Amino acid sequence: MKKNEKDEVLAMKEEDILAKLLETHDVPVAIIQVPRLGVEIQLKGLTEKEISRLREECTTKRKINGRNETKLNNADFDAALIVGATTNFNWNNPKLIDPLNLSDGKAYIRKKLLAGEISFLANKVLELSGFNDELEEKEDIKN
Repeated sequence: MKKNEKDEVLAMKEEDILAKLLETHDVPVAIIQVPRLGVEIQLKGLTEKEISRLREECTTKRKINGRNETKLNNADFDAALIVGATTNFNWNNPKLIDPLNLSDGKAYIRKKLLAGEISFLANKVLELSGFNDELEEKEDIKN
């Protein structure tokens, strides 16, 4: 953010802030090339609700010694993030998963993409969703 933009943001009054919050905001998108596969994947940011739903789908719950234990399957969650954020094609397309006898797009991603590719794409989805963003904190320094 440029200095004059920072000054404008800091000088905003409540009405200005409310007006900004009520504006329509586009969801961030990015096009990622996967050279090894020769494809481009268009990813979008996900909402908190979408990410929570994916996290819940990838979490197993079981009872051990009378205690309920939940465990997130990280590999499944990363693949689910990619499936949920891809906008230019459907990972669950039967043309992709049927020839390999896979259950869904997550299984296809885990089978065909390399670990580093999956990690990079999942991290990009989280970045587009607002994670890793550097929010600026205003510091008042008094002399």
